[in-house]
Amino acid sequence: MSASDSEIRDRILDAARACLAEFGMTKRLHAAIADRAGVSRPTVYKYVGDQSAVIAALLDREVARFLAEAEAVLTARGPLRERFVETVVFVVGYGRAHPLLSGGLRNDPHLVLPWFTTGAEPVIEQAVDFFAPYIKRAVAEGDFPAVDPRPLVEWAYRIIVSLLLTPSTLPLDDPAELRDFVGRLLDVGLPGPTA
Repeated sequence: MSASDSEIRDRILDAARACLAEFGMTKRLHAAIADRAGVSRPTVYKYVGDQSAVIAALLDREVARFLAEAEAVLTARGPLRERFVETVVFVVGYGRAHPLLSGGLRNDPHLVLPWFTTGAEPVIEQAVDFFAPYIKRAVAEGDFPAVDPRPLVEWAYRIIVSLLLTPSTLPLDDPAELRDFVGRLLDVGLPGPTA
């Protein structure tokens, strides 16, 4: 794909992101995407495809962006408990601020919720595949005790999804409050260093 083709595709996906956040996933969006991107409807089909392909391409791009931003958090050094808390705080904050996720939960919860609940197996597998090398590296470097990444990632996934999808009476939109809350949750299973 040439630079020009890549720019057109990115413009289409940027427009799709805005349209999906505003209108949801069930409305036919090609005309709105084309209008917002400044291209024709056939151009949207040519560079990305039908609405399912647009959503899939956009999700792939959004996951890649998330993983790139998560890199700094995941490569930080420190004790398991601190790194776990910071990872949860980062992921929850990122998810809550993400316009596609919040728009999907607002406009199309019947389509979005199964991705994280009853149909979560592919997402959990992606999370395990992505986070396991960081955990293994931390174990090898002596930052973590010897842990199996799968149960740790699955447990973190369940905490994160709960924090993202379940209303709370606590002020968890504040990173400091969320950090404190997750730390208190961990007092049961991942105690801090002993004095």
